[in-house]
Amino acid sequence: MRPLGLILIAAAVLVPIIWFAPLAATRDPVALFSQYLGSSALILMGINQFIATRSPGLETVFGGLDRIYVLHKWLAIVALAALGLHDIIDAEMDGLRGGPLAGIAEDVGEVSLYGLLILILASVITFIPYHLWKWTHRFIGAFFVLGAFHFFFIEKPFQNADPLGLYIAAFCILGMISYLWILVLRPMAPRGHGYVVDAVTRLGGVIEVTLTPKGRGLTHKAGQFAFLSIKGNGLSEEHPFTLSSAPGPARALRFSIKDLGDYTRRLGKHLGEGMQATVSGPYGHFTLPRSRDPQVWIGAGIGITPFLAFAESLKERETGPVKLYYCVRDTGDIPYVVDLEAIAEKVPNLELVVVNSAEGIRLSPDRVVADLGGNLPSAHVYFCGPTAMRKALKTGLVAKGLRASRFHYEEFEMRTGIGLGRLAAWLWDSGTYAIEKRRAGRVQPAE
Repeated sequence: MRPLGLILIAAAVLVPIIWFAPLAATRDPVALFSQYLGSSALILMGINQFIATRSPGLETVFGGLDRIYVLHKWLAIVALAALGLHDIIDAEMDGLRGGPLAGIAEDVGEVSLYGLLILILASVITFIPYHLWKWTHRFIGAFFVLGAFHFFFIEKPFQNADPLGLYIAAFCILGMISYLWILVLRPMAPRGHGYVVDAVTRLGGVIEVTLTPKGRGLTHKAGQFAFLSIKGNGLSEEHPFTLSSAPGPARALRFSIKDLGDYTRRLGKHLGEGMQATVSGPYGHFTLPRSRDPQVWIGAGIGITPFLAFAESLKERETGPVKLYYCVRDTGDIPYVVDLEAIAEKVPNLELVVVNSAEGIRLSPDRVVADLGGNLPSAHVYFCGPTAMRKALKTGLVAKGLRASRFHYEEFEMRTGIGLGRLAAWLWDSGTYAIEKRRAGRVQPAE
């Protein structure tokens, strides 16, 4: 994640303090703080809706799209926490005059809060099927619109036309326009490059899809990924996959897709030659450095796909010594071993090492260090595979002298958990307390 993006987001949340601070002299500071929390949540959600558009330039500010997905998740969680605190801490103030919609706005705010709570919680419960999650995820924008309605019409110690009101309104409008773009405008004018499916090859549990461009096609770097959509047979939903081929003058593309879910199973069943496809991208910064330092590539399972493109690109460029570890757990045919061996024969600096756990062999930091022969501090390590394996290797290699900045990987997961036990307990306690508080406030004392 690039610091510039985080600084801009932090600044966007802190700027309203300029206007909130003077109000504390004449208003209840606790209630004012609650209103600041609610305003901050709207700012974060407005930014998050914009981030979801995948607009050009976002990777320049925030880093690769994989990191943007992680940022998207955490912005939603922080915004939800701020909303929860806003709901728990009483934001009502004496002496405020609300308009005719103030009462409705308060009820709409509750609907927005609990709708967002349910949908954001569903986003981090990773066992919910992807297609169901994605379908429900669209409604987050609708609940954000309800939250914006709450802001515009609720009683507050400033007017919508004041600088503070205009500032928060700008983020509300940004979020609503972004939601409209994602939900309505983008499907009407899909972006991307037109392709035709040239070949479909099944390699065990991997589907290899080769595409030829209908027009100019896209230009990518080895290691990047793109969103693939197939016309017909229920395959039009966009999904991100790594491009497993190096860039070429014809701009043909290859995806190597593991059968891991509902969509990929449908892809394997219905995809055929001649079908029309749309590819948008490319995205990601998981690319080779232009240096002669030693390089270690570690691909585990389907994580070998970016290294197929890396290896092919070595035919056209000079590089330092490269050691590619292909980690598998299979006693049968292993996809792409023959291809990689053929490339290694033609590229003197590339050495392929197959690490097969079915034979009782596992890759460890000690082995990487020993194979590098003391060159670990000057090496670059690239990893693509399971998260647990990545963390273990990175921790071990950094402890043995590798600079953390030289361990490269992508967070290629659109959904990740966050420690759901603690989260669920916090949300339950917060929700129960808020409901009890509201009930107590609405019960009139007996005469």
